[in-house]
Amino acid sequence: MAAEIRLEGVTKSFGGIIAVKEMNLTVNKGEFLVLLGPSGCGKTTVLRCIAGLERVDKGRIYISGRDVTDFPPAKRAISMVFQSYAVFPHMTVAQNIGFGLRMRHIPKMEIERAVKEVAELLKIDDLLNRYPAQLSGGQRQRVAVARAIVTRPAVLLMDEPLSNLDALLRLRMRAELKRLHHEIGTTIIYVTHDQIEALSLGDRIAVMLNGEIVQVNTPTQIYDRPADRFVGGFIGTPPMNFLKATVAADGLMIRGFPITVPEEWGKGLKGMIGKVVLLGIRAENIMVHPEPKKGELTAEVIVSEPMGSQQLLTLQVGDDVLKVTTRPDLRIQPKQVIGLSLTKDKIRLFDKETGKALMFD
Repeated sequence: MAAEIRLEGVTKSFGGIIAVKEMNLTVNKGEFLVLLGPSGCGKTTVLRCIAGLERVDKGRIYISGRDVTDFPPAKRAISMVFQSYAVFPHMTVAQNIGFGLRMRHIPKMEIERAVKEVAELLKIDDLLNRYPAQLSGGQRQRVAVARAIVTRPAVLLMDEPLSNLDALLRLRMRAELKRLHHEIGTTIIYVTHDQIEALSLGDRIAVMLNGEIVQVNTPTQIYDRPADRFVGGFIGTPPMNFLKATVAADGLMIRGFPITVPEEWGKGLKGMIGKVVLLGIRAENIMVHPEPKKGELTAEVIVSEPMGSQQLLTLQVGDDVLKVTTRPDLRIQPKQVIGLSLTKDKIRLFDKETGKALMFD
């Protein structure tokens, strides 16, 4: 049975260093929530506090409305999958999966049935008699996941479970985890620093920095409407571009070239004429013209990188460097001056000093 999780003012410090600062967060019943952020931002600490592996200094933690702040891990109805596979080398796959059930003194026949069901779900039912040393990394990770879900936990906590796998296997396992979530419907909190994993897996993403949540929203909203410059620069491959722009009477100006913005921004920008802001835009929302048009923003090509289905250009626009993706067959040479046009509905504006998003729509 899936559970709702609620954190109210949770704070955790280590030797005077605040790892998590007054965090408020609600994870909905049956939701797949991803905690995303750079190393050291506190995301694993949040997971360990929810699991009961760390005692919070302040605040309360609720699971299905029950205050579990002072409960030991065994009484929280949760399971956890760690970065390391943590499977027992002396046990077979079947014994590894059924370990938690045996600790609960579940009858042998029930354990065998549950192990078989979850092994079939994770497509490892043909490996039940093997030992971990006879498995690949991806197979061992499936065993760890199977062991975590066989007890039917209300909450499944996952701490960077795919980071030890190669790129192709990570791609396959992401799809497996998404399918698994749809099958079992349990509440999942997933920690990663890989924003591709976050965007592909999460129903919502909570982006963390310095022990605090900077933004929590759906992957689409996080990608298209970042709350500040950090989120825009952290999410996306390549990350969001930022260009210095000056607010003008009829829109924005970059190095003397006019930039069209959505009409509904007019009222909000009216009181900011002459102010320098940061214009944020994604690489795929910039159109490249090998022959610049009159009155069009121009850029000098620094380097071109073929990437199979697309071409990645690194461009110089005044003091700013930006990344743009184009068709792979577009012939662009280093030092070439090209024209740029920006998709106006995809432009985001940020305060140059604070980095906070300026929302006019």
